[in-house]
Amino acid sequence: MRHALLAAFAVAVTLTFQLPGQGDFDLDKGSPGTLGDPLQLRVRAAPANQLLLVMMGFTAGPTAIAQFDPADTRSVELDLGLAGNWYLLVTDGSGAATISTATPADPTLHGVVLHWQTATLPGTTTLVGAISNRVLTQVGTLATASALPDPLLSARAAATLCWQRNRNAGQGDFLLVSGATTETFQFRTLASAPGPTMATPRALHAAATLNDGRVLFTGGLIAGGAVTATCEVWDPATNTFAPVADMLGVRAGHAAATLPDGRVMVAGGTINFTDLTIAATNSLATTEIWNPATNTWTAGPSIGGRRIVPALTRLANGRMLICGGIEVTVFFGIPIAVSSTVRAQLYDPATNAWTAAASMPAGRAYHHDNQITLANGKVLMSGGVLVPDLLNAANSASIANADVYDPVTNTWAASSMAAPRTGHTATRLLDGRVVVTGGTSGLLSAPTPLAAVEIFDPVALTWSASSPLTQTRVGHTAALLPDGMLVILGGTSVEALRF
Repeated sequence: MRHALLAAFAVAVTLTFQLPGQGDFDLDKGSPGTLGDPLQLRVRAAPANQLLLVMMGFTAGPTAIAQFDPADTRSVELDLGLAGNWYLLVTDGSGAATISTATPADPTLHGVVLHWQTATLPGTTTLVGAISNRVLTQVGTLATASALPDPLLSARAAATLCWQRNRNAGQGDFLLVSGATTETFQFRTLASAPGPTMATPRALHAAATLNDGRVLFTGGLIAGGAVTATCEVWDPATNTFAPVADMLGVRAGHAAATLPDGRVMVAGGTINFTDLTIAATNSLATTEIWNPATNTWTAGPSIGGRRIVPALTRLANGRMLICGGIEVTVFFGIPIAVSSTVRAQLYDPATNAWTAAASMPAGRAYHHDNQITLANGKVLMSGGVLVPDLLNAANSASIANADVYDPVTNTWAASSMAAPRTGHTATRLLDGRVVVTGGTSGLLSAPTPLAAVEIFDPVALTWSASSPLTQTRVGHTAALLPDGMLVILGGTSVEALRF
């Protein structure tokens, strides 16, 4: 087959029209590349009922087609190292095809990378017709981390992840936003590309994904450490940031979430984040609501107590849950009580009012980014920070508590991870389980970075240990790609897990 194919490539044809370019149709990954399972790729929107050449190589090439067909000026984006393994399929009536390659359960292959591309045969005036985009795959052992080959463009910590579902047909690209720059992580190639610049770079802000896929960034700290009221929206359709109306007041260390009707609520925070005492003195009990239709902010009902870094969650029943955070009691301008709270409340958009909810089993703060809505509508809050009081703030420590809220019964079920964590990631897998990775354990004044990975079973409410990451990570980001691969991104390195 290989010799016949190469001989066919050597046939010269006359070029009479402009040839199609790269990416004439879609090639995407359909499985995470777990060793022992089939490695699947999917073709869409190719010419119907036509021969499809499946190509794989060790590098991204390029390889000029002209060395096989002098009339073709194009290249394919991979080398010829595996040309002996190329083969043919036929696309169906819709131009689709499934590529399935068996992979052995051989741990020595852990981390192997392959480049893939497909092309239809024959073309109108050339041997090669349409050519798909390139795809990069990596195979790995089940539940064992593997370092991906390409680093991030910039070191990133506490990055906001914004999905770019409309970018490329693979629907797995996402934007990482942190500091003064952004970058897009590309699902098809597992590599990054520069992203747009924020209107106002910020930290300790809050972000909420709107019902139309845009992302609202609110407040936070800007250059010089000042707290801002400015806001901006990132639009995945244009991949740009644009300022929107300022909040009614400055705030940082707050929480934000989108209401069912598309409006966005922000809650709590502080107007000064110089240190914990000043932050506590200037903490907020207020809420505000932004209407994207009118680009206006209005005051919302008070949450009934000053709170910094709480968690705000949109529940399946349309109500909002606020829980935890550093609760502050101020007496004549002096904070007399500062601690992580167990308090939880429910906001009903229909009545525009808060009511008390069942208290959490354990007080926690800084857990907003680790909350996960489970497949059954319950909410998992994992880890966080326990601040005992203002005088003992240096003894603030990560906690192992992981509690599940049931909005139907208004009750909490307690569970516990093996390791206390904060600054970790929590991701729901396709099968409903939740994976937590990394974070820091111990006192915040003497933190111990973690590489440990644990998996939560939402049915049994139990945790089990998994193999660790390739390195310790704190303040990193995690994303579950459409093929089921979990990517972990932080600093400049990227690694993958398969479950």
